This record gives sequence, C-alpha cells and structure tokens, in this order.
Amino acid sequence: MSNQLVNLDGVALLGIDVGYSRMRPTTGIAWSNCGEFGAAKTHSNWERRRHHIPTSTTFSVIAIDGPLVPLGSDDGMDRLCERLFIRGAFQTRCKPGLSNHGYGKNLRRAASDTADQVLHLGDPNAKIERAIRAGTSIVEAFPNAFLGVLLPEARFAMTAAAKRKKFDWLYDHAIDTGVLANVFQAIGWHKVNLIDAVLTESDHEKRAAWICLVTAACAAAGRSEVVGDNVGGWFWLPPADLWAQWARQALEKNRLALA
Repeated sequence: MSNQLVNLDGVALLGIDVGYSRMRPTTGIAWSNCGEFGAAKTHSNWERRRHHIPTSTTFSVIAIDGPLVPLGSDDGMDRLCERLFIRGAFQTRCKPGLSNHGYGKNLRRAASDTADQVLHLGDPNAKIERAIRAGTSIVEAFPNAFLGVLLPEARFAMTAAAKRKKFDWLYDHAIDTGVLANVFQAIGWHKVNLIDAVLTESDHEKRAAWICLVTAACAAAGRSEVVGDNVGGWFWLPPADLWAQWARQALEKNRLALA
C-alpha cells in the first residue's frame, strides 16, 4: 500500500479476533466500508461467521488477531515477533503468548483456519508487502501490544489487571488517556460514528475486533509499524511516532539482545 494517507471511509476493511471455542461465541468481527461499519460476536465456524460480514464485499486489508505464520511452517517454529515482545518491559505490560507450544499451537492453527476462511474476501488488487500470504492483504493484529505501546509508562505503575482481563485494562486506559483517539487522528480516519462506537464498546470480543479493524486501517493508510521477519511473520502495530518512549526503547533493547 502507499505511504500516502488515503480516504479510509472509501476503503473496505475487516478485523477478526479469532477465538476458537467450539461451543461459545468467542470470535469478534468488525468491518468498515464506504462509511458503513459494524461489529459482532460469533462462533468459530464459517457458516456463522459469514453472516456478520457484508456480502459481495472485497476488503483492501484484513487484520486477524492470532499467530499467523507462512504456509508450510512447522508448528514448533519459534517466532521473532513473539520473542521481541516477551522480554523486558513488555513482559508485564503487553506480552504475547508463545505460539509454538501448548495452547499457542491450537491458537496458531485456529488463526490459519481463519485466514483460509476469508482468503477469498481479499481485494486481489490490494496486495500488501509483508502480508502473511503472498499476494494477499491479510496481516496479523496484536491488540494487546497495539494498545500497550501507546500507553505512557506511568499508567503501568497503577494497579495492574489480572492476566485474563489484561486486554480490557489496556483498552480502558487507552480510552482514558486519549491515545486510542490519537491513532484515528494520525491515520486521517475521521468517521465520528465509528470512532464513538470504538471508544464506547464494552464487549471483550467486539473490542478486540475493533482494534483489529484499526490495525487494518493503519496498514491501509501506510502508517503501521511492522515488527518481525519473513520466517515467522509480522506484528502490525500503530505508527511508531505514537509509541510511548518506554516502548520504543524496550523494542530497540530487545532487538539488540536477539541480534
């Protein structure tokens, strides 16, 4: 995509928070197209998911929250993008789970299945460099880190959330500090009704889906910070100039340590 800001109201975008429970609705889906938008919570099978995605729409960017690796990768492959965010300051603030063992392997497979489900929805003319599938516009969202790197360090000195509630803690503080609203400003997305929907959302899965959608918007606007490598895939994160100083320093320190 071009580095020049685009009119995001005219770009079709899709965000999916994977979830993979067979019984509970743990998938979040959010979309935006020509000024219209929506979010829903649903199940992992395509028959249910597809009812929450506008028909006859091809999306310029599809952002999926789940570990996405190149086709043919071994289940036990270590990922640089994950290693960069489990060390140092990130460890207690917005680290990922490792996807090469235990629960992480299940999530990796679920993310791959999700990418397969929506592959046909990508706009064939909107190919993105470093997309996880060559010749597509599918990228990996990481909502915890997307929000975490934006927050000032002082916020993390406050009472921390329990691990299972970490994302909602980050979301609440990103709204309270205004850093999430800053992302919309930075990428030139001024759809007031959509911004209000994101900033007032309370459902966990829909919140995750909204951040996936904002991740897709950053990519479409050419304003993402992309972290990882071709072997293990990439995290697509908010513009680097919006990152808190501690986050920029932590990433650089971890890059040097892993070099």
